Amino acid sequence: MQMGPFAARDTNANDNIELSYGLGFGLLKSPFGWGAFKEGHGDGFQHYMILFPQQQTAMLIMANSDNAESIFRQLLEIGIADRYTPWKWQQWPSLYN
Repeated sequence: MQMGPFAARDTNANDNIELSYGLGFGLLKSPFGWGAFKEGHGDGFQHYMILFPQQQTAMLIMANSDNAESIFRQLLEIGIADRYTPWKWQQWPSLYN
């Protein structure tokens, strides 16, 4: 988990993508090479951005909604074939498992 009471627990759940943080961006390793992501939300908006420099691929999602995170996974998988963002760690609700 990203935050909350269980955040301090050790886990190897994201070892396969070498999940880490650097200068405010989340970092992960994928078949596309290293990826950098940034997310955020507040009252009435949610956003997510990921880029894969070696692949020259990126996607930015910005929404004026408190419910947009529920479609981020689907948008990223369809839009740029991103199946590497750590969904469970992000604690995003999902339209599917």
